[in-house]
Order: sequence, then structure tokens, then C-alpha cells
Amino acid sequence: MSAAPLVLDRVHSLGAVAALAADPGAYLGALERDLAAAPATLAGLEARDAALRAALGAIDALAARAMRLQLDHALAADASIAPVTRNVFATTIVSYAGSLERLADRAADVAARGGARDPGAVAGSVVGAARTVLALRDRLRAGVLELARDLAAASAPDADRLARDRRLEAAPRTRWGQARRDLEAVAADPSALVGAPMAARMAAYPAQLDEPPAEAEPTFVSMIELD
Repeated sequence: MSAAPLVLDRVHSLGAVAALAADPGAYLGALERDLAAAPATLAGLEARDAALRAALGAIDALAARAMRLQLDHALAADASIAPVTRNVFATTIVSYAGSLERLADRAADVAARGGARDPGAVAGSVVGAARTVLALRDRLRAGVLELARDLAAASAPDADRLARDRRLEAAPRTRWGQARRDLEAVAADPSALVGAPMAARMAAYPAQLDEPPAEAEPTFVSMIELD
């Protein structure tokens, strides 16, 4: 198994969550090392893209797990929000990114119906847990997207060269041209990789041949050498 998933799979306690928050580079560095060996082929680029997309999914799964740990700790002395509802809040935590007010309202409503003496305080504990978890998610996602941008920018020139290589058949040149356009799009905005797998994104670009570089005009000296 690759090293990066193992880093997240080991996070099953509040201490482990705190350690990862203090050193997100432990995960991001492992992910970068995992991807360093990807072959410079179309299949290799698609596999690397899939790994980056999987990394973002794994971060969301970690956020849900970490939210449940945070809630169980923050609400250890409170029974107004039942375990099943805590689990709902945990599994849907990503949907509350950017809308913590909505989470606060729902938590306060559940706590009030559950008999909490101070529903607002209970909701505050839920939101506090969410802030901690979403901050960690943001840091990890930002690192993955930055890595995606750097890798795409580094690969685009080779894809462009192959797309214009006269020695290749038309079909692979066309696919390399589509790959180059996709890599440039990801380098400009790495969130572009979230929408669909690389092969699907490439298919959205025109199937066209890129012009090879112009051949240099023969010089007088080169013509003499040919003679």
C-alpha cells in the first residue's frame, strides 16, 4: 500500500488528529513521494490524477472520522445530542464548510429537543469541533491542490512536445494534445481535477492535431555539408 493513505488510516484518536494538524507535511510529503514514481505516459498521468483525486476523498473521510472524535469529546458530559445524530453531523461535516451558522442552528435545535439546559452552549461546542476539523481539512486539501498544480505545470511541456512530435501517429499525438490542455487547466486552477477523472476531462477538448514546430530553413553551410 502507498505511504500516504497509511498516514490518514492511522488517525483514530484526538491525539493523532492533533499531531496531523501540527504536521500536515507528514501526509503531504508521503503523497508527493508516492506520486514521484508515476511514469511519464498517458496512463501514468491518469493514474497520478486518480491518486490525487483519491487523496482529496481520503481527506474528506478523515474529516468525518475526526469530527466524530471531536464531538464525542466535546459532548462527553451532554446527552441532548444522541450518538446517531452526532454521527450524522460527522458524516456530513464537509457539507457545512462555509456555512457553520447552519450547523449551529441545527445543533441548537437538536439540543433543545433533547432537553439541553443551554442549547446555545451545546451548539457552540459542535461548531467549535467543526472549526477544528474543517481547518485541518482545508490545510490538507490546500497542500494536495498545490501539489497537483506543481505536477501539472511540470508535465505540460513534455505533453506539448509529444503532441507536436512528427514521429508519432495521429491518434497518440491527439491524445497528448488533449492531455496538455488538461494539464495547463489544472496548473491554472487545480480544483479542476475535482470534477471528473482526467480521461473524461481530456475527452472534452477538441480532437485535433497540434502543429509541429517549424523546421529550420537549411543554411548555405548545411547544404554544403550535405553535398
